Amino acid sequence: MRVVTNSAEETTVFGKKIAEQLQSGDLLLLKGDLGAGKTTFVQGIAEGLSATKNPTSPSFTIMQEYDFPEGIFRHLDLYRLDDPTLDTETLGLPELLTDETAITAVEWPERLKQMWERKGRTIEVIFHYGVGASAREIEALGLDNN
Repeated sequence: MRVVTNSAEETTVFGKKIAEQLQSGDLLLLKGDLGAGKTTFVQGIAEGLSATKNPTSPSFTIMQEYDFPEGIFRHLDLYRLDDPTLDTETLGLPELLTDETAITAVEWPERLKQMWERKGRTIEVIFHYGVGASAREIEALGLDNN
């Protein structure tokens, strides 16, 4: 599924649309440059899931967790994982990324040194700058209709 959004609001709406298709155990790998709309998209997912809070970027905390009626929605930002002092095992990433009871969205997944075996779906969401200051091309791969 590929869309072009022309505002942050449209990116949020696309996140809400994707949320309708998510289930426990899903892992979303969000790829794109800084400022490409990844956190805005995650806010749309949280809204679509009826999460208890609106997500903010977890750049400095690495992870935020939000309750929603059917479970837990996790939002991870791995931008700082290029720091060799951060140990993925100590951070609990193997457990978080393979948790079948949560929906997990990961910004900067390319910073992972490895991916652990999982049972749930892995959905790649790729963000590109479009024509115009607010335009984004967003492609979601790994959903049933792809």
